[in-house]
Amino acid sequence: MTKQNSKAVNRCLVAAVSSVLSALALLFLWKSDAINTTTAYILAIVPVSLMVFAFVKSLRGAARSGPAAQRYLTRIAITMAFYLITLFMAEHFLEDRGVTGPLAVLIALLPGLSFAGVIWIFGALIVEEKDEFYRLLYVRQGLIATGIAFTLAAVWGFLETYKIVESVAAFWWPTIWCVGIAIGAVANKIKYGTFGEIR
Repeated sequence: MTKQNSKAVNRCLVAAVSSVLSALALLFLWKSDAINTTTAYILAIVPVSLMVFAFVKSLRGAARSGPAAQRYLTRIAITMAFYLITLFMAEHFLEDRGVTGPLAVLIALLPGLSFAGVIWIFGALIVEEKDEFYRLLYVRQGLIATGIAFTLAAVWGFLETYKIVESVAAFWWPTIWCVGIAIGAVANKIKYGTFGEIR
């Protein structure tokens, strides 16, 4: 992959991560009453725009990285867009409108399922990648991420059981796994000279 292509993919990933972080920051401001609902909806243009940018970049740039990488980035962009939409839906309908019953269960499931989709998408990348070297890098990334997330979950679980620390919402463990994927990419770069899916 050329230096120019690598920069394009990096911009895509930075935009995707920025969209999620800005959406979470916006959600925090909204729920803390720092901004009203109308302002929150207007500011939601920022994460949505970043996600659209990431999606377009993934379609343009990933084609040069091979079909598996292209499908991976496209799926991630779509899944993250769905995650942001369903997260705001859950906050609006469940927290603010007080929706209950089976509809509440469905609305609450959607952000979790979309977030879990990231793990399945990464698994599909491993299966679909034809280059054995890059497949090795992806497997290594995944194992590093899983080791980090499971280790922290196990340690925190016992500390929580014996009332040494407060309970943590379960969605933080897959979040830590995603951070672990980034750590795994850095470990790949240090050991093999390339990040992995960021070609």
